[in-house]
Amino acid sequence: MSSIMPFMTEPNGIVRKWVNNSDGTYTVVSEQHNETQILDRNKAMANHNDGYTPSREMRRVASIPMLLLEHWKYVEGWDPFHPENAKKLERKLNDPEFMWLRTAPGRL
Repeated sequence: MSSIMPFMTEPNGIVRKWVNNSDGTYTVVSEQHNETQILDRNKAMANHNDGYTPSREMRRVASIPMLLLEHWKYVEGWDPFHPENAKKLERKLNDPEFMWLRTAPGRL
């Protein structure tokens, strides 16, 4: 008899489940994305400090849910990870409409 079981919950909010098949094999059957968890963490981090490391050499700026990254790539037609799109990503992250992605105050 098959049963659906939790498989893995990642820090980025993705929950994977699998089927334990009657023949002893496993099949991943679903992925769920918990954007609320990511956005709540973003808000807490944005209010925690200015995002800089103690040496002030690096700064965290945003955490973007995978579904939004996929939307930008496959629906809007631009890859947020491609170097040619760095300015577009910067504009998005500075836009008040996307403030919920930010993990530190200020502008990029």
